[in-house]
Amino acid sequence: MFKINVSEEDKMLLINVGGNISKEEINEFFIEYKENIKEIKASRYNLVVQPHEIETSEENSIKSIFKKFMKSGFKRIYILDKIGIKESLRLSKLEKKFFYSKVTIVNSMSDIK
Repeated sequence: MFKINVSEEDKMLLINVGGNISKEEINEFFIEYKENIKEIKASRYNLVVQPHEIETSEENSIKSIFKKFMKSGFKRIYILDKIGIKESLRLSKLEKKFFYSKVTIVNSMSDIK
């Protein structure tokens, strides 16, 4: 399940993601995602991803989702991590360096600048 909310006031695109995600749901999500970012100037917005318990049969789906997020040109990308996703990310040393240069993991919405 993916849910997208745009907050003009906070200049934020909030994405909630959770549950058992299939390849078809990922493809449907990116159609909706592309439509949403067409309507905003991504460089003026923060992207906030709030994951819930995520399961998927697609081995690299989480990586590919974040690669697309990073290519969208957001001002900053945040992960609101209440489920410990940091520990479950399997990234190489080079991927970690690039990922953490673009993404900030926070514990609450109040940590977002």
